[in-house]
Amino acid sequence: MLDLAKYVINLPQFLITWSIFFGAGIIFYILYALRKGHRFAFRELYEHCVPFDVFRDKSFHGDLKIYFIGKLTDGILFIPTIALNAWLCLVFSNYLKAAFPGHSPVEFTILYASICTVAMFFVAEFSDYLCHYTEHKVPFLWELHKVHHSALSLNPLTSKRGHPAAMFFEGVVRSSLTGLLGGFFVSYYGITVVEATSLSFVATKIFIIATLDPLKHSHHPISLGPFDRFLISPHMHQIHHSKTQAHWDKNFGTNLSVFDWIMGTAYKPAPDEKAVYGISGLSDDTLRKYNTLYGAYISPLVKSYKKLFNRNKKNAVNTNQREPQALRIGPLPGEKPNTTI
Repeated sequence: MLDLAKYVINLPQFLITWSIFFGAGIIFYILYALRKGHRFAFRELYEHCVPFDVFRDKSFHGDLKIYFIGKLTDGILFIPTIALNAWLCLVFSNYLKAAFPGHSPVEFTILYASICTVAMFFVAEFSDYLCHYTEHKVPFLWELHKVHHSALSLNPLTSKRGHPAAMFFEGVVRSSLTGLLGGFFVSYYGITVVEATSLSFVATKIFIIATLDPLKHSHHPISLGPFDRFLISPHMHQIHHSKTQAHWDKNFGTNLSVFDWIMGTAYKPAPDEKAVYGISGLSDDTLRKYNTLYGAYISPLVKSYKKLFNRNKKNAVNTNQREPQALRIGPLPGEKPNTTI
């Protein structure tokens, strides 16, 4: 079991991501060329794979900066959350063993391993949904999450476009919930803490491939057909990034759409439905400020701090009379768009 988990976890994410991204571009180009009767042209193939200008697209440049900085700082964020996960797993398993001293561990067969992996995945997905929903609804968290939604074009690196504080929040919640479930598995099946904590990583890696995750932040509006009732398709997540009013606060799930359907936040787009990227109420020039280091890291912290401690006197409102900013993406009727960062 542990050897299989190590193999799945160690599959190079970089290779998986870009193979799926460019593979989809090549397939779409072949279908386009066959339908139009065009001869092969490298320029057209490139444009199908990369429809934005890599040299001039400021949003892409912002993604690059955040991605490489993230590579340098991931350990600071994720080592504590992994440690929290393992600690909770150990503490809760010891508590259960003390509470039920007569329990004999059940043999951890392939069937039980599969069931536990799926259960861990569902808990992790629920955690992601809960965090994502909260980030849209709680004003000080929305200020941090705006960094992700400030992208004006999507590519696989956009998935890493996020504020470290928001990512740490998500990691703590996920580690806490999966750690408790892992503790139950350790107690009930007698597996190790390492095996229990690896279950969610294995499941997530599998579903990243199954749901074409690298294409969720791309220009390919791919639907999973009837599976959209269960899984978040690339097109569904692209709609989540849209500033069109009908798309606001929809499709919060990472890989599973079941929680969106249960909570009434699911939106299945029509085959030709377009997503208009950005944040309604903020101009493109304002959103481009998020591509700078100050706009991506410092400004969101300052604005989040002001929201949290209600120190933004100029924008303070009575929430009984007016909707909080994080509950909507666009301006109120008659209100001028915000152009500050």
